[in-house]
Amino acid sequence: MEQDQSSSLFEMDIDSTDQAYLSSVSKWTRMISITGFVVCGLMLLLLAAFGSKIATLIASLSGLGQTNLAGMLIAVILIVFTYAAIWLYFLFKSSSLLKKGLQNRSTIDLAEGFKAMRIYFVLSMIISTLSILGSIFGILA
Repeated sequence: MEQDQSSSLFEMDIDSTDQAYLSSVSKWTRMISITGFVVCGLMLLLLAAFGSKIATLIASLSGLGQTNLAGMLIAVILIVFTYAAIWLYFLFKSSSLLKKGLQNRSTIDLAEGFKAMRIYFVLSMIISTLSILGSIFGILA
């Protein structure tokens, strides 16, 4: 008689099909997070290379003083990139922990991976809410 290879996770049986699904989720989240890190890095390089030109262009278009706008622009960009880095970190962390939990058959690692994924989705909800509010205010203005 064949033995079904399953392990207990939160009172649920995880069979080989479910493990394959979780492994697929782990691979995709890793790829998405690494792609996000690469895009953020490229954007930072472009900002470093052309930041002064961008600040000058925005200052001339808005009619504000260049130093005030440039400082505000740099602060906003640093906040956005910090938030994005934290957001992508939790996606990468969840991927790594899910993969480690599946390889080691560790429910603790799987639980920590799902916890990191929950934090990622909470941060995604904040981004979505801010985007929706920005769209609404853009329509009303």
